[in-house]
Amino acid sequence: MYQRNLNNYKTTQILTADPGKIILMLLDGSMSFIEQARECAERKEFGEKAHFILRTKNILLELLAALDYENGADIARNLREIYIFLLAELDRADISNDLNSLKKCGEVLTNLRDGWSEMLEQKESVSMAQPKAHVAALSFSGMA
Repeated sequence: MYQRNLNNYKTTQILTADPGKIILMLLDGSMSFIEQARECAERKEFGEKAHFILRTKNILLELLAALDYENGADIARNLREIYIFLLAELDRADISNDLNSLKKCGEVLTNLRDGWSEMLEQKESVSMAQPKAHVAALSFSGMA
């Protein structure tokens, strides 16, 4: 029952989130899967390691497919290169059991996540400031 309620909550959270927050959730998930893959590799649980690497790769492939080259060509191209690098490192980690590749992926994903989070915070603070500017520009002259 608890698990079903938790899944319903997560589904609602995703369906009602704005696209920027969904990307943040995906980056959080990928970081979690990388950490779980690393832990499995250390315990020599290679099947489980491969499972978590695959989940991370699936997230990266979705992020790659969602890039908007029309509205953000430079950013989209840069993100594409990062995602391709991460996918290659994940392949290396999976095939060679390379813990260093998993560490690199975790670091890159952390940097991406932190940058994305900061961008969302700035966007939110700008949108919160805009209504105040509109209110300050209202004129009540001619009202009696």
